[in-house]
Amino acid sequence: MNTPILLFLLSPFVGLIQGFKHYKETWAKNSIWLFVVFYGFTMFRPESMDANRYVLKLQSLYDAPLSWDSFLANFYSDDGSTVDIYQPLITYIMALFTNNGNFLFAVFGIVMGYFYSRNIWLLLDTTKDKRITGTLWIVLFTFASIIGYWELNGVRMWTAAHIFFYGTFLFVIKGNKKGALIAALSVLVHFSFVLPVSILLFCYLVKLPWKLLYFIFIASFFVSELNISAIGDFLGNIAPEFLIPKVKGYTNDEYIETIATDAPIANWYVLYYLKCVGWVVFIMMSSIYFNSLTNVKSNKAFSNLFGFTLLFLSIGNLMSLIPSGGRYLTIARLFAMALLFLFYVWYDNRYYRKYLTFLSPLLMFFIIVSIRISFETTTFITVLANPIIAVFVDLPVPLISLFK
Repeated sequence: MNTPILLFLLSPFVGLIQGFKHYKETWAKNSIWLFVVFYGFTMFRPESMDANRYVLKLQSLYDAPLSWDSFLANFYSDDGSTVDIYQPLITYIMALFTNNGNFLFAVFGIVMGYFYSRNIWLLLDTTKDKRITGTLWIVLFTFASIIGYWELNGVRMWTAAHIFFYGTFLFVIKGNKKGALIAALSVLVHFSFVLPVSILLFCYLVKLPWKLLYFIFIASFFVSELNISAIGDFLGNIAPEFLIPKVKGYTNDEYIETIATDAPIANWYVLYYLKCVGWVVFIMMSSIYFNSLTNVKSNKAFSNLFGFTLLFLSIGNLMSLIPSGGRYLTIARLFAMALLFLFYVWYDNRYYRKYLTFLSPLLMFFIIVSIRISFETTTFITVLANPIIAVFVDLPVPLISLFK
């Protein structure tokens, strides 16, 4: 029996820890993958979360099955409202066998966990025989926390994000053209990835100079107010016809007011932890721009990723002014943290490393708050049990209950 399977059967949480501890071993990434699967099976899914809605849909399909033709009629039609394929298809297939939400989210965990673990190791594999310093570990765990495994609740958006990152990294950094296809497949998981895929295509076809991209990035970062209705009209004009209802739904005045009304008053650390990572990204991306040596710009892969990330961050800054649009900025920051990691590994820039070490407490704050947020859905079973126990003991009590 291989190591990740053994650790999974004994304790997936221990397997998670051992995977990072022995990150140079070939089995390590699979331990993280299997932990995410187990998390999906044992996660807490309260009524207020999207995950509960998916489980209710599973149970509805199980109790009143749809024919295949009726199911297909929901996609890309005037009468149907479904524009994503992945989650409805998996739910439909699972409903043929079970109405148990634990199994549904275990399957979701298989897909997201695969790309989540592989994305982390795309970065780790670049270190080769180099020693990973404390600062570099902080950058890596920040990357892993931007869209952590606990985001499985929003299975469509965040699974698509990891698929898109994986494909884009293969395409831009490794020069693997199959990566472009993988990135494009993210649109089937969440319709909104039409925008990131379009940005990737634009950057591939049009090579904008760093100076222009950095100016756009700076301007977008300091933009404080835009006409949301105008943005909605613009997106409505360029979006495919079947996406227009979704675009209008996210940008109309009623939705904006609903978001503002329903948004809970967050604790101070929830308000500031994203600002911390945002400022680190801003400062360190600027550091790369102003300290870009000739050999940096001559590295085509790094240069292309830097340009793509600057443009993605700029669009993410603008989209964050729209309710739910901030998700694009989150995805852009995933690329930004990967870029900061790669620059640290590939280039021995004393000033860059000094700045990043100085700013690392802000990243630590982000990591700590992210872990705190993960306690909302990570249960005691997730941490203390194993698959054998979890099959017989369904006790979805989140770790956050220790602090309330």
